[in-house]
Amino acid sequence: MLPDARKQQQMSALSKERDALRGTVQAYKSMFDTQQQLINELRAAAVEAKKEEQVVRAELRKQNIPGNNLVSVDVVNELIHARTRDRELVLHTPRRTCGLSAASDEAGILGKLGHLAMVQEDDIARVLSWHMAADMDCVITHTTAKAKDVYHKTQGRQQVLPLDSIFKKNLPDWNKPLPLERHRPGFQAGGNPVYARNLLEFPKEEDSCRIVFGMLLGDTLILDSLDHANLYRQELVKFTHCPTILTRDGDRIRSNGKFGGAMNKAPPIEKLKGCVFGQPLPLTYHAICTQIETLERFKSALSSSAVAQEELQEQIEFQKLPETTAKMKEFKDAEQRLREVETKLGMNLPIKTPFPSKTPSRTPATPSRTPATPSRTSFTPRSGTLRASSSKDSVSEPALKKPKIEPGLASSPRTQQSRRSNVSQSPSTVVAGSSDTPPRSSRRIASMTPVVSEDGRKRLKKST
Repeated sequence: MLPDARKQQQMSALSKERDALRGTVQAYKSMFDTQQQLINELRAAAVEAKKEEQVVRAELRKQNIPGNNLVSVDVVNELIHARTRDRELVLHTPRRTCGLSAASDEAGILGKLGHLAMVQEDDIARVLSWHMAADMDCVITHTTAKAKDVYHKTQGRQQVLPLDSIFKKNLPDWNKPLPLERHRPGFQAGGNPVYARNLLEFPKEEDSCRIVFGMLLGDTLILDSLDHANLYRQELVKFTHCPTILTRDGDRIRSNGKFGGAMNKAPPIEKLKGCVFGQPLPLTYHAICTQIETLERFKSALSSSAVAQEELQEQIEFQKLPETTAKMKEFKDAEQRLREVETKLGMNLPIKTPFPSKTPSRTPATPSRTPATPSRTSFTPRSGTLRASSSKDSVSEPALKKPKIEPGLASSPRTQQSRRSNVSQSPSTVVAGSSDTPPRSSRRIASMTPVVSEDGRKRLKKST
């Protein structure tokens, strides 16, 4: 066995080696954990980018753009340039415009009525512009004060309409069903009836424009032809009032039922002299804009997916390099050496005997249910003396009770003799020893003294 000094020297060397190995293992472990965390993050980013790419590709498929051919960013850029050229072509295509002079752009002025709405179809724009020809040049203002200002500046030649002077409670609900649908739900009306206000498009301040056109048009209807309009009116007047009906052919049936004549027939659109609602951009323009926006998103998703995959692959290849493999081997060797050193230290360390716990046991001791038997004194009838009984004797017998003698009755000599013999045969406990504490049930007996009465019987008398 090695001496103590040499043993302490070896233990110190092993401790130093253990500390150095722990630092090396911790450094390697931190480095590899960081690399693994980076790989996990790159893999999650690649999955998310791929998912976004699939979502945008599905949107392109819904927009009639085949996404199978879009495999690279260059192909997507070419398609974006092509769609941009189509958008510019549609944007510069001549469209119907309102020929009225624009109103002043001062604060509080909404604009002229002809500039506040647009109509897509030419026949609808023709009949609506003719129907509202008297109001097309009206300037709409937000307040009456601004309307008065415009009136005075134009010396009363300009008609104005302030929004704050419109009674809004009687304005129609833009979402309510057609009048005949409310009264005859199952009736199939011909002529494609529709509210005239629902065919308008508002380029700006839609809420204010709804107030103005809701007040001016009311529940005016538009149907395909005069015959359809008359049939619709004949059915509707059976239940309620019929509003003004316009037709795509240019006819008008007034709310009182009058139609026909030059006053109820719209002229050709060329004769309106520019007093016509403008035409909004076609739906093709908005579809192309949506496609370009989706293609831009797809380009971004494709680039992000490619970058994420490239970074992930680069990090995976980095772990396969000889330098990384050598470091991994060094890490495993250091771990193995550390386990060996710790095992040696654990085998050479003395076994420490744990100190007993100073904390008292929380389990209470079970108290003895059998009370301690005090020492007793027995009385010998013949000798008339008391003797102390040991604690090993049996359980004390119950003390004799004093017989109760009824008044007027005398005891016979035979009865007295029998009682004497019973007393002599069963000694009774009288008083406990001075060294023991009697139980609570025997305190009354312990405080009494045995005496012999005049008739020869032994009795217990309370001590004074």
